[in-house]
Amino acid sequence: MQRDKMKAAVDTIYGKVFNEGRGDLLPGLVAGPYIQHNPMFPDGTDFIVNFLKQVKKVPCEVKRIAIDGDLAFIHVRYLDWGGKETAGVDIFRFDADGKILEHWDVLQPVPESANNQNGMF
Repeated sequence: MQRDKMKAAVDTIYGKVFNEGRGDLLPGLVAGPYIQHNPMFPDGTDFIVNFLKQVKKVPCEVKRIAIDGDLAFIHVRYLDWGGKETAGVDIFRFDADGKILEHWDVLQPVPESANNQNGMF
């Protein structure tokens, strides 16, 4: 059951929070003090909610989701992250009720050319 709640939270984050700019939904998906490991963002949800109010939305496509225990790993194509197409992997840690406790991410701009034909997605 926790797995279903985690998947629903992930779907809401990318489908509504980012793609529709519904930052107002984020606090309801989080439990406790939201611990942020991205050095660009402080802990808590206030900064992200205000960021989304400014940029309106962060268009993205979820490519893969993997869930292992209380962790969800999401491979994401951000279509406009600071003016660049960016490949990302977000990692969220959830509590037993399917609420987010913690976030990590790894982001890499998509280069114009590559040394292989595999693509990043």
